[in-house]
This record gives sequence, C-alpha cells and structure tokens, in this order.
Amino acid sequence: MLISAITTPAYAAEAPSALNAREFNKYWRIESEGPYKLSFKGDTAEITAPKGLSLWRKEKMSGQTTIEYDAQVVTEAPGDRLSDLNCFWMASDPKAADVWQHLKQRGGTFVNCYALQLYYMGYGGNHNSTTRFRRYTGDERGITDAAMRPAIIKEYTDSAHLLKPGKWYHIKITTDGLRTQYFIDGKRLVDFRDPQPLTEGWFAFRTTLSRTRITNFSYTCRPLQDTEIPLGWIGGKAPAGATAVTFGVPFDAGAVNTATKLSLTADGTTVAADTWPLAYWPDGSVKWTAVAATIPAGASKLSLNISGKKNTKKQTSQLLAGNINGNIVVNAGGNRVFVSKKGSTNIIDSILRDNLKICGGAMLAGTLQNNPAEPVTKRTEMTSVVENAEIERNGSERAVVKLTGKHRNADGRQWLPWTIRLYFYSASPDIRLTHSFVFDGDQDKDFINALGIRFDVPMSELPYNRHVAFSTNNGGVWSEPVQPLTGRRILAHPDSARKRQPIIQQMQMRGEKVPAYEEFDKAGRALIDDWAAWDGYRLSQCGPDGFTIRKRATAGSPWIGTYGGTRADGCAYLGDVSRGLAVAMKDFWQSYPSGLEINNARGNVASVTAWLWNPDAEPMDLRHYDVRAHGLNSSYEDVQEGMSTPYGIARTTILTIRPDNGYKGKADFAETASGITAENVLLPTPDYLHRRKAFGIWSLPDRSTPARAAVEDRLDTYTQFYRNAVEQNRWYGFWNYGDFMHAYDPVRHSWQYDIGGFAWDNTELASNLWLWYQFLRTASPELWQMATAMTRHASEVDVYHIGPNAGLGSRHNVSHWGCGAKEARISQAGFNRIMYYLTADERLGDLMADVTDSDQKLYTLDPMRLAEPRDQYPCTAPARLRFGPDWLAYAGNWMTEWERTGNTKYRDKIKAGMQSICRLPSRLFTGPLALGYDPATGVITTECDPTLQTTNHLMTIMGGFEIMNEMMEMIPDAEWEDAWLEHATYYKQKALEIRHNRFRVSRLMAYSAWNRGDKAMAAEAWSDLLTRAEHTEAPRTRIVKLLPPEVPAPMDEARPISTNDAAMWSLDAIYMQETIPQD
Repeated sequence: MLISAITTPAYAAEAPSALNAREFNKYWRIESEGPYKLSFKGDTAEITAPKGLSLWRKEKMSGQTTIEYDAQVVTEAPGDRLSDLNCFWMASDPKAADVWQHLKQRGGTFVNCYALQLYYMGYGGNHNSTTRFRRYTGDERGITDAAMRPAIIKEYTDSAHLLKPGKWYHIKITTDGLRTQYFIDGKRLVDFRDPQPLTEGWFAFRTTLSRTRITNFSYTCRPLQDTEIPLGWIGGKAPAGATAVTFGVPFDAGAVNTATKLSLTADGTTVAADTWPLAYWPDGSVKWTAVAATIPAGASKLSLNISGKKNTKKQTSQLLAGNINGNIVVNAGGNRVFVSKKGSTNIIDSILRDNLKICGGAMLAGTLQNNPAEPVTKRTEMTSVVENAEIERNGSERAVVKLTGKHRNADGRQWLPWTIRLYFYSASPDIRLTHSFVFDGDQDKDFINALGIRFDVPMSELPYNRHVAFSTNNGGVWSEPVQPLTGRRILAHPDSARKRQPIIQQMQMRGEKVPAYEEFDKAGRALIDDWAAWDGYRLSQCGPDGFTIRKRATAGSPWIGTYGGTRADGCAYLGDVSRGLAVAMKDFWQSYPSGLEINNARGNVASVTAWLWNPDAEPMDLRHYDVRAHGLNSSYEDVQEGMSTPYGIARTTILTIRPDNGYKGKADFAETASGITAENVLLPTPDYLHRRKAFGIWSLPDRSTPARAAVEDRLDTYTQFYRNAVEQNRWYGFWNYGDFMHAYDPVRHSWQYDIGGFAWDNTELASNLWLWYQFLRTASPELWQMATAMTRHASEVDVYHIGPNAGLGSRHNVSHWGCGAKEARISQAGFNRIMYYLTADERLGDLMADVTDSDQKLYTLDPMRLAEPRDQYPCTAPARLRFGPDWLAYAGNWMTEWERTGNTKYRDKIKAGMQSICRLPSRLFTGPLALGYDPATGVITTECDPTLQTTNHLMTIMGGFEIMNEMMEMIPDAEWEDAWLEHATYYKQKALEIRHNRFRVSRLMAYSAWNRGDKAMAAEAWSDLLTRAEHTEAPRTRIVKLLPPEVPAPMDEARPISTNDAAMWSLDAIYMQETIPQD
C-alpha cells in the first residue's frame, strides 16, 4: 500500500533515509515501466529493474538543497548489467501541481520524462559508454520528436567517468537557486549555472535494465532567502571600540515587507537597530533595507535576522531628534546638539556634553581671490548662511539633520551652494558631517584661496591646562600644551613635599590637571607669567607626500616650524583637561591641499578649522588646461566652444567630530584618532550578496580548475596593478582622488596625463563598476577604498549638478570637465547604486534622484549633434538618442527611481521604450545610431530607411549591460528579452558585416551562449576574451619593474595596458566566470 505523497517543501534535515522495509512506503514511491524486484537489507534497498524505473522521494524539495546517497550497480550474477546509475532532481510537471498526477501516463518510460522539467544526470548510461548531464525543459514534444529534446550540457566518455563493477559510489548534489552541482566520490562532474534555475521539485533515483543498491540517503533544504543573514567586517577584523554603522541588506522578492520584524545580533546578543526600506520589488516587498546601529566593541559574529513576525515597535518616544522653540535638538551618544533652522551663519549652534558646552558653534569659512597668482587685487572672506535645516531621518538609533545654504562673501555675494548632513547615533559620541558644495562661479575670476569648516571651542582652564594635538601617521602623535611649563628653571609643585621633584611638566604632558595659578609661590607664578603661550597651530598637507606642523604666538606673529612628516592621518584635538573636541577628515592626505588649524588657543573661545582647501596652497584654479582645443584625431580630444566649464561640478568631504571630557595624554588621543579616522565597514557577506543576485549576475572567485584559476589570477593582477598605479603615480588631490588615468605611453613610461582624451578616465568603460563587482566578490578593504573613492569622485566632479549641463557628465580629458561631450552615461544612477545600496548614503541618494529626468536635456543638447547631424538623418521627433549608452543610462535612472519611490511613471517609461524598440524595423540593430526620441513619453522612433541597420559597441560596455541584467528581472517582457537575446547573439557578426568593427564585447556573446546553451559560442567568447583586446589581437599582459633613471622612482609598467582594456576585460571575466565557466 502506498502512502499519499508529501508535497510540502521540506526545510528540515531530519527526514530518515527510509531505504528499509518498515519505512520505505512512507517516503519513497516507485514508477516502473514493468515488473521489478525490491528487497531490503538493513537500510539498503536493492532494486532489480528489467526496464526503466524511477524511485521517487515523496517530499518536495525546495531552496538551497543538498542531496547525498551511496549507490552501487550490482554485477554479481549472470545477467547483471553495468549501466545507468542515474538520477533526476528538482523535477516538476509543468502541467500539474506535482509529479504524481501524470505518473501513470509516464509509466516509468524514460522518453516520457521529457514532459517533466528537471535536472538529469546519467552516470554510465548507454551500456556504460557515456556520462551525461541535461536540463529538461518540460517540452513534451521531445517524447516523439528527437529534435526537440534537450541538448547535452556536459558529457564524459572516458573510463575514469564511467561505472566500475561492484564499486560503491557516494553521490552529492547541490542546488542554491543559481547553480546546481553534481559530485561523485568528492569529484565535481557538473557545475551548471542555470539562466532559469529550478528551485523546487522532487528527487528520483533512475535506472534501467540493471540491479542497483542504494543506501544512506539524506537531504537538507533551506529557503533560498536566508532568515539569518551573515554580516562581516570588511578586512575581517572587528573594531576594538564600539562602532556606529549603517549598511544595506538585499532580500529576495516577496521575502520581506515593511511590517516584517528584523533584528540585529552581535555575538549572540540583540543590538538595538533602526531599519528602513531603500528599494522595493514590483510586488511591493522590500528589495533593500538599511540597518543602522552601534556595534559593541570587538563583536565579530554578526547577523541580521528575519523573524517572520510583524514589527510592532513604536519609536515615537525614543526619537533622537526633535524641534524645540524653532530649533533642532538632537540627544545622542551623550551629546546634546543644537541646530538653527534658518538664517544663521552657524551650521551647528552648540554641542553640550554632560551639560558642559564643548562646541560653541560651527560655520563654513574661506577666502576668495580674483587672480590665481600675484598680484591679487582683491581677496574676500567667506562664511556660511543657512537657508534651511530639517530632520531628514529620525530613529531611536540614528538621526540625520540636513542643512542647505550658500557661502556668503564679505561683500554680500551669495554663491557656492552647499549641503551638509549631520549624522548621530544613540550609543556613539561621534558626529559625522558630510559637506558637499557646487561650484557656480566664474572660472576666470573666482579663485578659491581657502575653504573649510570652523568649530569654536570654549576654554575655561588656564592656558597651561589647554592642549593641542595632531595625529601624524602610523599611530604617531604631535601634542603640546598651549603653554608648556618648561624653560631654564623648573616649576616647583605647590605641595611642599613635592617641591624638589620636577613633576609639573610630566603631569602636564600626561594631561593631568596642573594646580591653579594661585597655588604656586611667587617664583612659580613669575615663571608662569613669563613663559610663552601659543595662540595658533597649523598642520598643512599641501601634497601627497609631505606635511608640516607649525605654530605661532599671536595672530600677528610669524609661524615657526616644529615638525614635518609624510602623510598625516587628518585628526586634530583642541581642548583642556575638562573638555575638548577632536576633528578628523576622511582621506585627508589623499585629498590635498588639506589642513587643520587651531586659532585663539589662548583666548576664551578657541577654534579648530578643517581646511578642505588649505590657504597655504596655491589658489584653486579651475580653468581648462589650455587656451585652445586639440583635435580628436591628434589627441583624442573633443573640446567644444564654451563646454570646458567647471560651472556645476561638486565635491563632497566627510568629517567626524568627537566631543569629549578633556585631554588625557598622547596615548588616549592616539586611540581617539585611530577610532575616528578608521573606516569600519559592516556588510552582508559576498556569498549572501551573490545568492541574492544583488546588482545582477556576477561570480564569486573560482579557482576550482586551472582555467578558472588563470582568470582569477588576471583579475587580481589588474586590481593590484591599479592599486599600485594610484600610489606610484600619485593619483591624488582634491579634484582628482578616486579617478584613474585612461591610457599609458610605453615610450615615455608615463600615463598620458597631458594628452587630451587619454588623460583622466572619467569612468569611460565603467571602471567604477569593475572595481565594485570585484569588491562584491572579494570583500577586499583595498578594493572598497578604491571603489568608494572613485564613486565619490565620479558622481561629484565628473558630473554637472546645476546649470545648462545639469544631469550630465563629462567625457575623459586632461581636465575632468574639459571634454565637450556631456553625456548621461557618465552621470547615470547605475554607477552610484551599488555604493548607495550598500551604505544607504543620503548624498548618493540625492545624486541619483537628481538625474532621474536627465533625458529632458535632450531637448537642448543632442549627444549626436556632431557625429550624425540632423540635416543628414531625417528626424522630426523632439529629440534624439542612441540605444546605448544613452537610453540604457536613462532607463537605469528610471528603474532606480521607481524601485526607491514606487513611482510607476518611471516603470512605464521603461516599458514604453522597450516596446517602441521592439517595434522598430530591426529592433536593436535599427539604424542610424541617432534615433528619434520623445522625452515626454519615452518612445523611440526612426524615420530613416527601414532597411538601414547599424551596431554600436559602446551600447553595453558603459554600464548598460549590467543595468539590463537587473532590469529584466524587475520588468519581465518576453518580446524585449527576445530582442535583447537576438542582439547578443548576432552582435559580433553584424558589427563586422555592417561597420567592419572588431571591437570585442564578450559579455554579450556570453549572455547568448548561456541563455541558449550554446557551447560553441561559449568557447568563442572565452577565446575572444583571452586573445583579443578592444579591436586587435592582444599579447599577454605582463608587468615589469622600471627603475631610475628611466623613471623618477621605481614603478610597475604593464605591457600592454589601458584602463579601457582592464575594466572591460574584468567585467567580461566576472560575468563569464558565473555564466559559462571553463572546465
């Protein structure tokens, strides 16, 4: 008697093997083509199958599944046949709710199984002559028509992969929602990445014309969406102190909604956290959530947990920020912070700690001059004016206050619009400040001499109990009292028992409070009266390799030198023994000319200024690098009249300030400086992000075969080479840090920093995405630094935020803003969304929102105005664009806005574009490059010869391919998917036929090969990747060490190298390692 089938997906690991007489019928069911014999010995079942037979496990399996068992094909008696140790897994019937409904129709006949959807491994099939893996699609036409049967995905015919008489085999099968693997005796035979993965179904042991034994069956299933999400510190080491963090976590569609309860644990203890949605799936479930918390010191085992319960937590009474008497007041981390809403010059009015005022106000500061060099006929002081302040986010663990305003000159001019955000955490004393400004001046008249943020620090102790400190580097500290108690004579301690001990100076240097002035005798007071007290201190980092520390006695006195070093950490301290303020600037030396300055240290209110642009340096000169253009043919430069303008570019700087209860000596300050200059990043693990397909399709590092290991070696070589190149070539500076150079000159042994379009890269072939996807795979802290720096730079400096070019970015040039090509592909949200979703950074959120409607610029700025003038290509549409990189960039902007806000207007605009492309005569091959476009509707048209076709190699290599991988999951559309697959399949052929273009786009070919199961095309894609550069045959890259006098200092040279090649090759390889990996 058969027990009814168990159809509920099994997530338990406790089900028995049940290959014994007592339990067999409860857990197993036989589907046989004819009579069979079944016997048991312990927990081993022996089946004799004169014809085809499937032994089905009754539970439906689902999610992340591992199946294991031992099996033997018996050859002990005459008639025993050594063949067919086979199995099905993730099997389902497309026309039924389970595999049982049509079991009788199948009748155990192998050919009838083509009606099922499943993975099939035939080990030692066809009379033990083949071992084959297939994926059945459920196309029942294959039952009668051999041409409709699924292709062989993997095949072995050598004896090492065929059955051995009498041998017991251990089989292990895994599926994880992305790939399925088959192992036999520990060796992997199948590693299949399925473009349409089977994520649930039944398992069956399959054989025919054989006698087989099976035992030790087990399986485990876990949901595809983890309920305990593993988190890890980038770099692997837990911070020594409590650390405030904000990070993003992705979920599968339908797994989490806004009412789902999420909890954060650290080493088994629940940590208070705020969570809020960052993005939504089309069904309204949460795609990304942000998490903010303060992680306890040393916590290393961390996870975010999905409880499945509704979140009923009410935060109203626990919110950190509030409005009191027209001001914003924040209580967090032991601090009480006051912010004026409007009209103030202060960005912070005051900071109190333990009811003691630590900061008496903070404001922007700077100077402007009318010439870049002497003679300067006019120099004007600048300060800040607040136009608006608001509580942007308010939780019980994290609050954000956003301020906007302008700089105001002494003559009343208001310019340089800025945005400042203040970040507060309930359990952290640190306040994070992000400062962003936009240049809206005249490049020929406005030369910023200094730009900074000043914090006033009240002083209540005598000068000899006040202290100044700077962190140098590698844990070093420069620290002095404002009035050092030392000179020709030793100051005696007021305590008579201690008079002869020279301990006052030691007390002072340790940060201990020196007795009051009145307690010293007359001789002691005379010394104190006569010893110098110092009023000003300045640490200047005017280059990437050198800083100086100087001080002066009065504002009218000269600076005297005290110390010089290489690269300062960027932290300063000003205070006394009862209160003080530490200020640190992120990427301090990398963003030179930077500085930290302390003034009025002897007065009642001293100040510490973080100089974003140091007044010791040359003034900020944003003019184009030359007074004439250099041609596209000669210098790869596309300078156009009036287009080489910095008007509208921006820059963001991050500070951290820590109010405390007074100076406690050098060791204590070193610990403070280390804590607030370190970047401690907590994120979901690479494996978790990979299984969520966060940001599309990419691979984890895979060295399981020599061919795959060789690809990983080259990926590592590229990233290490560019990490070294940044350092060896000093790609640093306020406007430059984060970018790479575009092209290299092997004759000069120099990057072409001075040759038109070969200089700064400006994300030309998605170099930022290369760094990000390589980071996602590895969680490398070095790659995190490179990727975040490039994202900050590219999203601010290479993009226009106001003015006639707002929403567009500049192509590569000697000046970041020098090229006349202003395009959406440089400003696209697709370049910022990875960092945004990983960090929940509000500034990046602003920048992505700002470009949502950048297609409206097409009314006035045609990207093809020079390459394909309208008078040569008929078009009555209100605007024109290319499929890519233009439309794909805009579509990525719209997708990002839709998933962040739920505004379906932008989803519909994407659909309108997709549908109109599919209606074009040749779909994505329709020519010319410039097609008609209506920014109001998103519809693309052509009025040219309907037989005209073209190709564009830039279409998918500037971020478009990666965006489309995500977009097709968000907006499934069979017609569009067919058009995209057609383009991927025939691009290489048509590019050669139509435009004689040999530019390699291996990702496209890999996409087609993967989705169509075309092994020949997969091999061709790998051959192209490994043997071709952009247009030509490519010699293998090798790195050599160059030494003086050929170069100024030892440096690495890659032969050949270009950032285009490195970025494109790496993105191709990362995708191909996942979809069509080599054996």
